[in-house]
Formats: sequence, structure tokens, C-alpha cells
Amino acid sequence: MKDVIKIYKAMLRYWGYLVTGLVFMLSYAFFSGISITMAIPFFDYVFQSKSQNIIYRTFPAFLQALQSIINDFLNAFTGFKAFFQQQTYQPLLNQLKELLSATDPYLLLWMISISIVTLILLKNISFYGNRIMFANLRGLTTKDIRSNIFRKYLFQSMSFFGKNKVGDSLVRMVSDVQIVSDLFIGSLLGVLRNIILLLVNAFIALLLNPRLFIISLVLLPVFSYLINYLGKKIKKYAKRIQGKSSEMFSDVEETLNSMRIVKGFSREDHELGKFNQINNKYFRFWRKSLLYESFSIPLSEMNSTLMGVIVLIVGGRQVLSPESSFTAGYFVTFMLAIFSMLHPLKEVTKAYTEIRRALVSLGRISEILNRSSEIVDHPDALSKNSFDKRIEYRNVSFSYENGSEVLSNVSFIVNKGEKVAIIGASGSGKTTLVNLLPRMYDHKSGLILIDGIPIEDIRLRDLRNLFGTVTQESILFSDTVANNIRYGSLQEVSEEEISRAAEIAYAAEFIERLPARYETVLDARASNLSGGQQQRLCIARAIVGDPPILIFDEATSALDTEAEIKVQQAIEQATRNRTVIVIAHRLSTILSSDKIIVLDKGRIVGEGKHEELILTCEKYKLLYE
Repeated sequence: MKDVIKIYKAMLRYWGYLVTGLVFMLSYAFFSGISITMAIPFFDYVFQSKSQNIIYRTFPAFLQALQSIINDFLNAFTGFKAFFQQQTYQPLLNQLKELLSATDPYLLLWMISISIVTLILLKNISFYGNRIMFANLRGLTTKDIRSNIFRKYLFQSMSFFGKNKVGDSLVRMVSDVQIVSDLFIGSLLGVLRNIILLLVNAFIALLLNPRLFIISLVLLPVFSYLINYLGKKIKKYAKRIQGKSSEMFSDVEETLNSMRIVKGFSREDHELGKFNQINNKYFRFWRKSLLYESFSIPLSEMNSTLMGVIVLIVGGRQVLSPESSFTAGYFVTFMLAIFSMLHPLKEVTKAYTEIRRALVSLGRISEILNRSSEIVDHPDALSKNSFDKRIEYRNVSFSYENGSEVLSNVSFIVNKGEKVAIIGASGSGKTTLVNLLPRMYDHKSGLILIDGIPIEDIRLRDLRNLFGTVTQESILFSDTVANNIRYGSLQEVSEEEISRAAEIAYAAEFIERLPARYETVLDARASNLSGGQQQRLCIARAIVGDPPILIFDEATSALDTEAEIKVQQAIEQATRNRTVIVIAHRLSTILSSDKIIVLDKGRIVGEGKHEELILTCEKYKLLYE
């Protein structure tokens, strides 16, 4: 229920469209109801035998008499309660009968024809206005929901993305939101319109013949039970369908991103078989859902037919009875009211099954909308825009969820202006150690301080702006070279600053040879650049915002020797007069560091310069040799 309330709250932000749409909706229902009552004067008074007591032969005379009758009715109206009582309307109906009996049939024919055209025109204008208002309401609400989901994804911690597949996130944000838009919001607004139509037509039918109306509803309980049963089945299979849809997207995303490995090991048939297995299950769930959903329409049709037959038999007998006051005009109008209820009833039935199916998608997107990131600003977080003294790790320990300890009681200091290298075997915790610094993850115990301030007490955006990071994988966007470099700063960056960052990173030399230089658009995954060129662009991006601290996480480990030399030159140029933390497998890149920290199984086993460690640290000596 909370999830549904959230949707309503999102819709109420655009209350103007909602209120205007409701006004048009009520107008549509009102004009629909009034238009079918035109059958009464048409059948009972236009085609009656010529009366000798014709008083009203002109429209002004008829209109004056009609106004007098309506005024008398309004003056006698005792309150809201009387609105729902049949006897309230009996004097009005009797006076209208007398008026119609005393009116020239030719005049009535013209007035009824003009009234029908006018009512249908007003009804369709109201329908169009209602659709436009509700389309805007639905579209704006969906836009907000999708934006909120994307915002939630953007501000989740890295541990969230380690546990959740990208394909599932795409299904939730695109497919599930669209289902909620189409089947929940759209159907809900449609249900509202159809319920109002049902009530208006039911009111007319009840006013004309209460007994016949109650008889016509005899099948409703059985019909409601069957629809509820179908709704439960549809919801069950909708949940399975969305689960398989997420699995399918994740499988496709993972396979396409790993295409080099797939082709390298000739695993195309294996991947196709795995995909077909998921696809076949998806089809079976979809087919069962469709079978149940399709059954609801014939069920509604059958219910409507039986209701219509009952009304024809019972109502027809009343019309044919000489003692009955139930005239042919009343009967036709009653039939029109009943049959005008059937289409809205069918649409409500259809919408019910759709809403049940959409509740599954609503639940899935609500999981994200209700989720809070583990890493957020503290209420009293400080603003900090400079690095003045040192970084200190003090007895820091960390473990991933349900995993063994990755770091244990790690303590060291990085002074301003120092170049500190962190080395160790794969899996020793090097990358995790530096990921804790900008709070990609939060450490479990201990303290990490910058200039004596715990990092949790610094505004998250300010904290991360202190760092420029270059990772092992060169991640670039399908955008221009200039925009990829500009991405490294939250401030406006001039073309001169972009060029200077590129020159420092030794990237200007190849950028000048590109077709459109800095305005060249990179291909997907920057495939139109070599690995070394990609990495130098990443270095330019890291330094363009002039951060006081640079982090290089194995920035050269994936490069060949020639590319490594160029990137190493770029690193040396970029790190002058800055505080630098370097993670490296290749010790040749860190021998000149002011301090080297040796990690082994999450613990520091050595700390010092190269000359000291080669004599005092067996692990370092082994790695060096």
C-alpha cells in the first residue's frame, strides 16, 4: 500500500492536470448520461398519435415552460440526502411528461435532433480534454519516477553495484517503469473514468426501473469471484516474467560486454544455448499469463450478454403489460443505460487484471525507490576544499558483506607532497585500501582522517573533489575528447585548461592528429583509441580539476611496454608538486616513491623506502626479485 501511496504523491505534484482532467471526466459522464435519455421523448412523444392538446408550438414557449419546471424542482430540493432518493425526482418527471405531451411532435423532433448533436459534441470535447490532461499527468509522473530511480542508482554505494546486475537495473528502470505507466497509472485513470460512467448510467437505470436494475445485477457476484481468481494468477506469472526478463537482460549485457572472450574460446553456441534456455522459460510464463488474461474478456462478454438477455425478457414483459407505466421510451432508455454500463464494466475488468500485473513491477521499482545508500553525508558534515597536512589510516579494518576480512588494523600516514606506493600480491587489499579514502565503501572499524578530520565528517562531494583517480581500466564515454577531459571537474573548464591538462598527460600529441581534434567523438568503449591513448586521456581527466591528491590504481598494468613508457611519462609529469598514492604490480614504476607500503593478506608487513625494505621486508624482497 505504501508503494501505491508514493505513486499517488508523485501524481499529486501535478494536481492541476488531475483536477482539470476530473472536471472533463465528470462532464463526459454527465453528457453521456443525458444523451441516452433523449430516447424517452423520441419514442414516447415524437411518434405518438397526434394529440389535440398541443400548447407549445414554438421553441421560446417550450423553453419558458421548461425553465419554470426546473425552477420548481430546485426550489423543492431539500438537501444532499434527497439527491439519492427516487421520490425526489417523481414530481419533476411527471411535469416533464405533461410538457412533452403538450408539445408539437415536429418541434420535439427538431429539438431532440439538435440536442443529441450538441450533447455528443460536448461529450467528445470533454473526452478529448480528459485524455489530454490525464496523458500529461501520466507522462510527467512516469518521467519523475524514472528520474528518481536513476538518481537512486547514481547515489548507491559501490557494494550495491557489486551485488546487482546491470541488466536487472535496466529492466527495472525501462521495462518495469513502462509497465507501471501503461498498466497501473494509465489503467487507474481509465478505471476512474469508467467507474464514473458506470455510476451515471446505473443512476439513470435505477431511476427508471429499480426492480429491473436489481434483477440485471444477479450475475455480478459470480463474475467478481472469477475475475479475482484470474487476477491472482496473472500477478503470479507477471512476477515470474519480470524475473526472467531481468535474467535475460543481464545475460545479454554480460555476453555482449565479453564478446572478445566468447569469440576467443569459440563459445558462441554455448552462449546461444544459455540464452535460449532463459528465453524459453520467459515464453512459457508469458504464454500462461496471456491465457489467463485473455480469458477475462470472454468472461466479461458472456456476463454482459446474459445480463442483456435478462433485461430484454423481464423489461419486455413490463412494456407489453397493459397495466404497466413502463413505456417503450423508458425501456429503450433503460436498455441504453444498461448496455452503456457494459463497456465500462468490461474495461474495469480488464484494468483490474492489468493493475494486478503492474503491482509486480511497482514492487520492483519501489525496492529501488525505497532503498537508501549506505554512504551518505552526516547531518553535521563539514565543507572542506583543500588538503593541507596529511592523510592518516588509523587501525582500519574492512570486510565485504558476508565475506572474510579484507583489511585488518591498517595504519599509515601520507604527508602532503609525498608520493606513496602501495604494493602487494593480487588479492592483498590494495585497491580496497584506496577505495575507502573517497568513501566508495565505508570501513568497518578504525579511522581515516584528512588533516585530522574523519572522512565521514566531510561532505561527500567535497571529499571526492580532493582526489583525481586513474584506474586500471580506462573508462571513457561516447562523447567528444574535450567533454571526456572536462568530466573530471565540477567547475566550468575552459578550452585552455583542457589543452593544458592534455599536454601534461602527454595526450595532446595524439589528440592533434584526430579528425576533429578535441571535438572528435569517441566510439563505444573508446575503441578508436589505443590502450595507452585511452589511459593518457584518463590522466588528463584526473588532473583537469587540479585536485590536490592523485590516485593511480595500477594505471599501467594492462599496457604493453611502449605504451607503459608513455603513460609513465604522463604520470611523472602529472604528479609534480602533488600528493600521490600509487598502486602498482611493477616495482620499476614506484622505486622513486617517498614511501612504499607492502600489503599481504590485508595487513601491512613493510613500510619505508626501497633501500630499507629490500633489507628488512622479506615479502618486498620476494616481490622485487
